[in-house]
Amino acid sequence: MLNFEDDAELMNGLPDLGLTKNLRIATRFIRGDISASISGLGFFEMGKTIPVKLMDISSKGVLISTNRKLRINKSLTLTLQFETGRTFIIKAAIVRRSASSHHQYGMKFERCHDELGDYLLESQSKLVFK
Repeated sequence: MLNFEDDAELMNGLPDLGLTKNLRIATRFIRGDISASISGLGFFEMGKTIPVKLMDISSKGVLISTNRKLRINKSLTLTLQFETGRTFIIKAAIVRRSASSHHQYGMKFERCHDELGDYLLESQSKLVFK
């Protein structure tokens, strides 16, 4: 049984159990039918496209995995190719490197892509959320 330290804790909801709060406001999907690549890594790699593994995706950003070292705050172009042939080319920035794996990076889209979000729902055949 939980013991509340004071009335304020009771009024604020559940007591702090050391759990991190999920502040994301978009549903993340795990999809196996989307290939992803990035470009715009730097001057010496102009025009080169680097394939990356898509770990999860939402209308606001993606989590990718790559053996390449990526710089935080670097703006890149992300290309998403669905098995249906539909392609989305999105400007995004590397906003974080995963604490659990130095090969995983969070990318935030420059703007919210409602069209992508709608297509994620429309084309989803197997429901897997994160």
